[in-house]
Amino acid sequence: MVSRKFFVAIPAVAALAACAATPQTVGSGPALAGYFDCVRERGIAISAHRGQSAEDQPENSIAAIEATGRAIPGAILELDAVLTRDGGLILMHDESMDRTTTGRGRVADLTVAEVQAARLRAPDGALTDAAPPTLAQALAAAGRVDAIASIDLKPADEAATLTLARAVIAEVRRAGAADRVILITYSAGTAREVAALAPEMMISAGTKSVAALDGLNRPQILGWTGAGEPNPTLWAQLKAAGVEAQFGTLGTAGRRLDDRYAEDGDVSEYRDLYDQGVTIIATDAPLAVKRVLSAEVAAAASCKR
Repeated sequence: MVSRKFFVAIPAVAALAACAATPQTVGSGPALAGYFDCVRERGIAISAHRGQSAEDQPENSIAAIEATGRAIPGAILELDAVLTRDGGLILMHDESMDRTTTGRGRVADLTVAEVQAARLRAPDGALTDAAPPTLAQALAAAGRVDAIASIDLKPADEAATLTLARAVIAEVRRAGAADRVILITYSAGTAREVAALAPEMMISAGTKSVAALDGLNRPQILGWTGAGEPNPTLWAQLKAAGVEAQFGTLGTAGRRLDDRYAEDGDVSEYRDLYDQGVTIIATDAPLAVKRVLSAEVAAAASCKR
């Protein structure tokens, strides 16, 4: 979940998607709200950064989605969606195609067909036969392995972020996937806007206090408490307020907590996070977390969805 700035033009297709993603009144809130309440009391959930669980899996790929979903019960798959020139939604972390594919150029300047003509590279350098998937393809893959897709709405200027949010919400509704999706926001203001647009979907909201969540429907909210510096006091406060605490051990290779925990071959620190009140660990090493907290992961996955 690394910030980056980009501008998204709104072609006709995206404009239609924006119209489709108007605020709706849907029951009493997200279907997943009760599930996460159960997870908070019973165990822990793992969020795999960019969907990956191994170095031979390209980030934001169908291969990563399916492998990680099969390996981890109740997996949450953090995915990055970007709008194309023709209003499509493609999974891509970067603004550019260059780092992770054989393609070149900004995704926003290309059509879906042009993006999917490229092939994905894995972090280990291997070239694959797979194209960058559309969001619709990714949602279908996550559904096949009973995983939850956590879709990152990258922070840009407010208008561009909300344009992306409207397109994503419309696609999720078309796929009938609202009951297995989280929408990631970074500011309280954006969280409120997105929550109003999609009251039937869970919202990840960055927060440094319970008070920062005022004005939000707390059962709809998962509290993102950052990465790198554990905050048990905030986690306890969020739990008391009925909000699940998320914490990230992910980040830059060599500096992230995942790597620091692994330096001595003992990654029991993940259990410390659970004991201190974290409900969701967002990580670049999801299988390591599962090894330490296998019973808690299994208990959480038994919660009804």
